[in-house]
Amino acid sequence: MSTRDMAYSIFNRLSEEQLKGFIAMFRDMYPVADEDQQRRDEAFEKLQALRRTVSDFDEKKELAEYMTERYGV
Repeated sequence: MSTRDMAYSIFNRLSEEQLKGFIAMFRDMYPVADEDQQRRDEAFEKLQALRRTVSDFDEKKELAEYMTERYGV
């Protein structure tokens, strides 16, 4: 039996949670490849492009207006 076959048989016996734990531990020993980092950076840039500023928010004023509107208080 080859090493790959042995590894495959071990993986088949692991539960989903055990497999997730193994992957998390394995990533600590072998960090994600640079090409994955590039994809992550591109995804982050897309999120940054969606970001927008919000004007100053006065939560006490907003709450008071909502209470008046909702409950007539």
